[in-house]
Amino acid sequence: MFSFLSPLVALLLPLPWIIRRFLKPVPENSIKTGAIKVPFFGRLKKISGKSIGTTKKNPLWTILAWVLLVMAAMRPVWLGSPISIHNNARNIMLALDVSGSMSEEDFDVQGRPVTRLDMLKALTDDFIKSRGGDNIGLVIFGSEAYIYAPLSPDIKTLRELNSEIGIGIAGTQTAIGEALALATQNSASVPAESRIVILMSDGYQNAGSVNVEDGLKLAKNQGIKVYTVGIGSSAKLVQDFFGTIQVNPSLDLDEETLKKIANETGGQYFRAKTTEDLSEIYDKINELEPIEQNENLIRPRKELFYWPLIVGMLCYLLALRRRV
Repeated sequence: MFSFLSPLVALLLPLPWIIRRFLKPVPENSIKTGAIKVPFFGRLKKISGKSIGTTKKNPLWTILAWVLLVMAAMRPVWLGSPISIHNNARNIMLALDVSGSMSEEDFDVQGRPVTRLDMLKALTDDFIKSRGGDNIGLVIFGSEAYIYAPLSPDIKTLRELNSEIGIGIAGTQTAIGEALALATQNSASVPAESRIVILMSDGYQNAGSVNVEDGLKLAKNQGIKVYTVGIGSSAKLVQDFFGTIQVNPSLDLDEETLKKIANETGGQYFRAKTTEDLSEIYDKINELEPIEQNENLIRPRKELFYWPLIVGMLCYLLALRRRV
């Protein structure tokens, strides 16, 4: 939205007209001046064909320059949409498993199979949207763990980054301990009312430079509450040489480790076997960690005064040039 920070400055617009209207000019005969008499002035004027010693009066550029300079003094700004800033924001780190097993298609949307990671990204997007005012960051882990997005209240950027996550970009194995340690360090790096890690995986610790015990110890020392989510269905129909058989695609899921991490840090373990389960888990976490209602609204502001200022100065220079 376009606005002015100092709209009362507009009262200066008629000032030049007031000065010209009510202040009388000084009579020429009251000023003692000297002049050079040129006896052949008439001939010079006739030869040149121009009015020597006179100026061109064209007030248009002068008026426009004055209007633009007054507009610049009124401080024009562009105000963005209101942003909610909560007084007691939480630090929430989302640790997402992007290992090779997350390509398993054992979730479905309207009868269409989708991969575990695609479903996780879609619901993570909804979760990020619902946490306006909190600081949210993303850790992705496979064979190694990486800070994909540091803690930030910038919901728009976080959603864009979340949509670009792909299978295997951090390796094909599962470094749960390293992901927990990295998420813990990042969550504790910014002061907040509470610090939370939500760790989601479909496998077991088989990679990384930090084991689960060390990652858990760090989380406990930092006072980090960890919610863990085990991802993957318990039954899936597949075709083989003998026909259709039922298999368990979540045999590699280490529920015991995930439960231990949650229990010892004061969090909670959830099991996501279906699309509905995963959606309900995020809803439950929102209930357990409600958004602070005491909030302030701010509007991003972009100064625009330099545009009328620059154009006004150019108009003034044009006005001076036409007087020469």
